[in-house]
Amino acid sequence: SSDSRRLSQRAHGQSKNTTQVRRSAMINPTQVITLVIFCIASFYCGMMMGWSACSSSRPQQNVPAVTSTNQNCEEVCKKLNMNTPTEKCDTTPVPPGTSKRFSSKLSHWASGLVSVNRKDLFDKHDFGVPMSDGADKQDVLMLYNEKRAMPNDRSVSRAAEHNGDIPHTSAMEATENCDTMNVVFISNPERRTLRQCVALVGGQYQGYHVQRWQRLTGEGSKGKTNRTAPLRVTSRMTGTGGYDEFLLPKKSHLEKHQAIMKTYFNHLTKIREDLDAILKKIAVNNSVVVMTVNKGQSDLLMNFACSARARGFNLDNVIVFPTDMFSKDLAEGLGLATYYSHELMDHVPESDSKRYGDGTFGAIMLAKVICVHLVNDLGYDLLFQDVDISWYKNPLDFFHSPENSGFDVYFQDDGNRQIRFAPYSANSGLYFARSNGRSKLLFRSMMYAGDIIFASRSHQQILIQLLAEYNSLSGLKVKVLSRDDTEFPSGYHYNSRREYMKQMAKGDKKPYVFHMCWTLNREDKVAYMKQMGMWYLNDSCVGKKASSLGDINNACCSAEPVIECFYKDKASIIPCKDSPQKDKGSSSFW
Repeated sequence: SSDSRRLSQRAHGQSKNTTQVRRSAMINPTQVITLVIFCIASFYCGMMMGWSACSSSRPQQNVPAVTSTNQNCEEVCKKLNMNTPTEKCDTTPVPPGTSKRFSSKLSHWASGLVSVNRKDLFDKHDFGVPMSDGADKQDVLMLYNEKRAMPNDRSVSRAAEHNGDIPHTSAMEATENCDTMNVVFISNPERRTLRQCVALVGGQYQGYHVQRWQRLTGEGSKGKTNRTAPLRVTSRMTGTGGYDEFLLPKKSHLEKHQAIMKTYFNHLTKIREDLDAILKKIAVNNSVVVMTVNKGQSDLLMNFACSARARGFNLDNVIVFPTDMFSKDLAEGLGLATYYSHELMDHVPESDSKRYGDGTFGAIMLAKVICVHLVNDLGYDLLFQDVDISWYKNPLDFFHSPENSGFDVYFQDDGNRQIRFAPYSANSGLYFARSNGRSKLLFRSMMYAGDIIFASRSHQQILIQLLAEYNSLSGLKVKVLSRDDTEFPSGYHYNSRREYMKQMAKGDKKPYVFHMCWTLNREDKVAYMKQMGMWYLNDSCVGKKASSLGDINNACCSAEPVIECFYKDKASIIPCKDSPQKDKGSSSFW
């Protein structure tokens, strides 16, 4: 019947299930053997490690036996698949009497320490900041948040984790297991007078900025360091004496910037169309050289063009953003491409700045920001340079080379190590920028910071702070070409590196460019450039309108440098021993 068939099938199914359960319950001989080997090996390793720890006073000839045991344990671990990054076969004995380097109150975020040579670390990981002196003789402290990040070498990681001397290792080994690495640059700006502390706060929400606390009385420009005052939050641009270098914008600065931005946005569509039409004609490898000039510095622009052509350089991809018609006519008379917008540049005075940082200087700084932003935002790579520059080799060849393709922006090292220029000390008068989303964000933000530029009368310190911010926020890749390199010297070298300047005067050093910054005013620039054989403009053309000069290149440009002595204590291509002294107490250059 159907009922009897169902009972028979049910019984047969139960019998089949019982057989499967019995088979699954059977022990696999291979698993048994593996388990036994593992147990014996674990017991033997533990016994030998305990014997080693308790027998430190025994003769040294017993050590090879322990080493042999460790090798056997390593082989067992490999067979059992325990040699994964998080499951290392640790057979290194812990020295007797040692304890963990960090207590349980710190170990939630700090597990070990190693030291690494600073130069070795910079060579392994190019952080972009200029490497300070003495790097080959100084070490970096590497802090590990957890054990898994430590080096694979167990002798190093053991020493890093336990009390005793901090182990020293290579940059490659120190970072081989770091999935992320947070880098903090620390220096005491004034060791003689400032007693600095550094607080590393674990267990908190991750931060990417440094809070600066200082004992001060007063605010801003009236601040003074006072050791009896309580610590309080202050600007990172506050100097050791308490003076805050960061000047907050006033209403007048904001209103001036708002007027410029209103004009900018009202005319932006036409500006972009007209400018792009020019750039398409002159760009080489999608790159242009960008300059801006007013009437007061027009002779420096003329000298650049004259000197560059005398040395055989083609200037067809140079575009000048003049701030007045006088400069526009001169630039075009020199055969340079120009873009002039009266509406955008009306805020810039025609006169030259009397000294670094005055009001005219600040207005010219915003003009620099405008022209760079416009070209960068249109998608062109650019070399921005001031007019006080001489070319010895085409700088674009340097930035287009494969070995210099890894960064978004490259800056000349200013050489100045004031706290307001930290951490990059980038010179805002010579830099190369690749057009991409990161660099566009940088220069767009500079445009919107015009009120701060007017307040500080300089865009350099604002630019440096934005470099640091966007390096952290957007991953902007910033590279500052160290002042210790010899390819891009500047006024820092002219005033501080006498031996280098002698080599350059003798022709033993041939940089890409020389930037005559670090001068008080235009008059000093001209004098120093004449002494160094960088001046190629005839004096008869200075201050003259283009319409009165005819063929400017033939009438005004000298085929040979116009050399003249001014100061015996300043670098010169010829001896100037009979000239007066510039700086009190300084010796003759020759």
